[in-house]
Amino acid sequence: TLEFESKNNPYNQPIYLSTTNGVQNAVTSYYIVFAFNLGITFLMTLYGASLYYNKPSEKYLLWFAIYTGALTIWSLSSLLLDLNWKIIRFFVSHAYGWCTLLDIVICFKMFNTKLPGPLNKLLSKQGVITMLVFWAILEKLLPNTFRDYYFLFFLSVGALMYACAKHKKGAYMLLIGQTISLGMRLVVLFAPYNTDHVSYLLRFMRYSKLFNIPFAICCLFLINHLFAEKFSESEALASQLEQANLMLELKVDERTKALKEQQQQRNTFMMNIFHDLRTPLFVLKGCIERVNAAPNNINLELPVISERLEFIERLVEDLFLMAKLEDKKVILETEPVTLANLLDKVIKACLIVSENKGVFLEYSRDANCTAWGDEYRLEQAFQNLIINAIYYTKPGGKVFVELKSTNNMAYITITDTGVGIAPKDIDKIFNRYYKVSGIEKHQSTGLGLSIAQEIIKQHHGNISVSSRLGKGTTFTVQLPIIY
Repeated sequence: TLEFESKNNPYNQPIYLSTTNGVQNAVTSYYIVFAFNLGITFLMTLYGASLYYNKPSEKYLLWFAIYTGALTIWSLSSLLLDLNWKIIRFFVSHAYGWCTLLDIVICFKMFNTKLPGPLNKLLSKQGVITMLVFWAILEKLLPNTFRDYYFLFFLSVGALMYACAKHKKGAYMLLIGQTISLGMRLVVLFAPYNTDHVSYLLRFMRYSKLFNIPFAICCLFLINHLFAEKFSESEALASQLEQANLMLELKVDERTKALKEQQQQRNTFMMNIFHDLRTPLFVLKGCIERVNAAPNNINLELPVISERLEFIERLVEDLFLMAKLEDKKVILETEPVTLANLLDKVIKACLIVSENKGVFLEYSRDANCTAWGDEYRLEQAFQNLIINAIYYTKPGGKVFVELKSTNNMAYITITDTGVGIAPKDIDKIFNRYYKVSGIEKHQSTGLGLSIAQEIIKQHHGNISVSSRLGKGTTFTVQLPIIY
């Protein structure tokens, strides 16, 4: 080899001799690889910048664009150093050192790794800019022979090893890429110490900046992987949202249907109430007309008038009570209530109704237990249940009431031998807007079961029902007891 010194070749580089075709092929290959490396880093810069523009929340994209932009400027250094523009020569002359620092920074930024304490400020935008300015000043003071900063790349390796220890996604990929890039740099750096001459291929790799590519490509692969995961998450969320929308539509349809049914039941209920009010009013009007026509017959009309007025009074009271129960506006005057004594009073009150209809009413108690509740409201609930059983039992039939207790719970069953309830009506009998069809008329207001259920619920109990059509029905009331 021949050596020469010039202003454009300060490192005393060797000159390689070859044939004209060999030189042309070598130079052509160099420029192809150089253009490839330059194009790759430039496209990476555009790629990172465009992603960051559309997704500014992903800060690592900005640093990737800055890092690959610095690599692009560094690759252009061999073309731009001949220009006389001071600003370009300034940036190009410091591109290598800046790329080294940005290489370290991006290894932290890709995984959001923090430095301890105040040192973490160095990774902020202001901190990075300060480091770059400081490094440019330091390079002015350092001799040219000290500008192979290969030792700084071990900081990048350390940052990536820390990310691997923290099980960061993609950390091993970047560590492999950084190891390959660092290995290529070290091969170029230490080649003169191992051989008598440096091969053209090593010079080729050094001046084309080919060793920058492995790590940059691994960064690109990691970004693509992260975005692919986000797309998968978005697709999964979109699928879940679609399913949620379908479920919401179904629930809206169900709720709409329920509201329509409730409105229909309300209308039916109101029609029944209007009918129940209109009928006794017509009777009362007829009685008054007959009394006006024949005042001497007033004693004959008074029992009818009294009975109809009592029915209207019961209906209004039941409606008012039901409304208050549903709005939780009934204040319970709670105290210890002996259920056996309470049922004794209710049975005696109901005997008059059962005897008038010819229905046998029997009562059995196997326990003497006490509940905590409002005695008046509990009497009202049990009376409604027993009267309801009597109403739907034919003359000669039987209604049997039984009290038992077990596991701090009282069980009161009301069993009749009445007409029973059709399976389609079982779930609706406690609905205040529902009236069982096909049942003979009686003096009930139709609200007794609804009132009973609300009262028992407010005493933390519940009512269950079982029935066989044509055989009879059993209502079971469960109430918590205190002893």
